[in-house]
Amino acid sequence: MAIQNASDLLVYKKTSPARAQVTRIKVKSSTPIKDFTLNNNIILNNVTDASGDISDGVVDALSGINTGFSVCSSISAILTGTYGYTATAVVNDPSDASFKKFDVTNGANGPVPTLEVLSGTNEFKSGAVEIVVITSGQSLVYQPIAFSTSASLGVSKDLRDITTKDSQGWQENAKGLGSFELSTDALWDVNNAVGVESATEDLIVGDSVDVKFSDRVRNLIDTEEVYGSSEWSVSNVTITKHLQDPFGQFTAAQFDVDSSGGYRRNQYYLPINLVESKKISWSLYLKAVSVSANSCQFRIQGDSAVQADLDFTTSIEKISGDGTVSSTNTLIKKVTGLSTTSWTRVQITTDSVISGTDLRDVRIITYPGDSFSSQTTADKIITASWQVETSTDASDYQNPTEVDCYQGKAFVNSVSVDAGVEDNATYSASFTGTSEIFINGLGHELLGDNYFDGVETTGGLNKLLIPNWKFSNENSNALGYFPSAARFKWASSADTFLVSYTGSANLDVMVVGKEYELTYTISAYVSGELTLNSATNNPTIPLIVGSHTIRFTSDQAYLMIAKSGTSGEIHISYISLKEVFS
Repeated sequence: MAIQNASDLLVYKKTSPARAQVTRIKVKSSTPIKDFTLNNNIILNNVTDASGDISDGVVDALSGINTGFSVCSSISAILTGTYGYTATAVVNDPSDASFKKFDVTNGANGPVPTLEVLSGTNEFKSGAVEIVVITSGQSLVYQPIAFSTSASLGVSKDLRDITTKDSQGWQENAKGLGSFELSTDALWDVNNAVGVESATEDLIVGDSVDVKFSDRVRNLIDTEEVYGSSEWSVSNVTITKHLQDPFGQFTAAQFDVDSSGGYRRNQYYLPINLVESKKISWSLYLKAVSVSANSCQFRIQGDSAVQADLDFTTSIEKISGDGTVSSTNTLIKKVTGLSTTSWTRVQITTDSVISGTDLRDVRIITYPGDSFSSQTTADKIITASWQVETSTDASDYQNPTEVDCYQGKAFVNSVSVDAGVEDNATYSASFTGTSEIFINGLGHELLGDNYFDGVETTGGLNKLLIPNWKFSNENSNALGYFPSAARFKWASSADTFLVSYTGSANLDVMVVGKEYELTYTISAYVSGELTLNSATNNPTIPLIVGSHTIRFTSDQAYLMIAKSGTSGEIHISYISLKEVFS
């Protein structure tokens, strides 16, 4: 552990469960479209798939008749059939009999932009469509509620006496029951949204709580990759993923404007309760794609439930690297002259605290090019390693997946609160673990043997001998074992995959909807792509020779890695899978 003193520790409370956004779509029951033509279309914007990727310009061809029920049914079918939403039945709106309505729930948890239903070749009548957010999406949030003056963690393991007459006079022991205890003294902000009563309620009710003993979490962005999770969204840009970042990992991405226009962007949604009433500093690394594509613009914007988007005035500073920073105006900042070979790090800071009426989240936005309102397909940018801090100065980049911590479930043993001065109280609490404690938020290894180092050759064909692993086509010379590696080699579009397997059935090692960390080593790469078919939307995975770590949310219980494309050859020598505990 890198923890050096208790003054750098915080007490966190899990303040809100992760949840998906629920949206109500209402369409006029009678002739909602002006000049209806069969198979003409409408357009859907801000469509969020189950991995959090956002699409605009989704075309929905209307094949039914010109009624609210038919339009609602068509929208529901494309959202549920293609983008992972769930939907209620289309029914009469009891609050307004002239409308049909249905509710859709996003497939991914987290904040997302509001769905839009627009006229395409079929034009809606004025007021024929209404979109209402019933439940805003939000991420799982740990909110700091106390600032530690001291903290301690004790982990113990009992021993069982297994001494026998054959022990030759020496006591022998085996591992017994393990346990952990955590205690803290802290200065409590009694004006915090999470009050003192929440801790005493945990004690009185007797439910277990999540506890973490960790380094200070400086980076409020909860993923190392600058794309893909539900907190990220893009608009009218094409992403090239898995590029090398400044720290030798493969979490960077290139964003290319895919059509001429304005506001082509990549953005991240920050939960408002992490930053409200605070100044924030946003830092990120950038690199040019070419000498002519060497600029990027930046913006920090609030999303309000009751007012138009709220822009925050900002300042910009170059921390390191090539390029020149400047201000387009008080809201939009810019860097030009980026290098194509080395990284530049810039910092954008809000000039005042984050505030506004009924803010739901804060969006931090990049626009490839030097004019956010007039972009072309020549505008491109490479970016990596974003960090947002409640500070006016950027600190060294903190990988959010590598914060040292111990974490587990515990019962609250005791709570005491002493009156302090002004708005603070002195808080003491102790916790006793109810189960295992996990290091850095990762559970046990789920795959057993992690190395592909066994082989059997029968009739000139190689077969894996590793327990719990199987190729879809072990009787092909193209697959199976290659010295110390599992080999994918294919020259057709036939299905080929490596799957966790036992006996005569797939081996269930995961729970659908939970987050997992996959670590693997590519020992040789010739060509082709591999996809992680256990994750939402089957994402491609980095394949540069070396070790890689990615996190994903499972949509099936067994682990499957599949080839992509018509030909390729890739060798994997090591693979590990662990659950991520939030």
